[in-house]
Amino acid sequence: MTAWLHRGFTLIELLVAMSIAGLLLVMAMPGYTLWVLDNEIRNGAQSVAAGLRAAQAAAISRNLNVQFVLAPGGWTVQMANPPNTVLETASFAEGSRNVLVTGLDAGGGAATTISFNALGQVITGANVVRIDVTVPSVAPSRSLRVIVGETQAGLPFHGVKLCDTKFTLPDPKACP
Repeated sequence: MTAWLHRGFTLIELLVAMSIAGLLLVMAMPGYTLWVLDNEIRNGAQSVAAGLRAAQAAAISRNLNVQFVLAPGGWTVQMANPPNTVLETASFAEGSRNVLVTGLDAGGGAATTISFNALGQVITGANVVRIDVTVPSVAPSRSLRVIVGETQAGLPFHGVKLCDTKFTLPDPKACP
């Protein structure tokens, strides 16, 4: 009968276990927050790369010029002639709402549009050649870059490459 009365936890044991769990949670929170932000950056960069590849594929399959337009909240793939005939669109609200997406042209100026010809090649001009994806509110978070149609290793490159700015060449993940 005495064994029945001594089963369970005491209040002190329960408080010690809860304080240890709380301490572990507080210690893990900064790492978890950084992990979530890194995933948002990855999702945003992969969304942009997928949109660029969709625009390139649409240009080839339709045998027409197609534009990829970077907007503040997402991106749009549209016909170049006639303009504004939208083929596909995406929003950064799903999985990457805190990211800042910045398009730059070959001279380093801001750009929002890139055009592909019927062969899937980048049409020269004031086009986006680099898109940086960051979360500016958090300093230690990483930055990813999407490169479009730049020359790599002295050869013309008409594809889309997703690279990480923290790596250096000759690492394949590095940006040229």
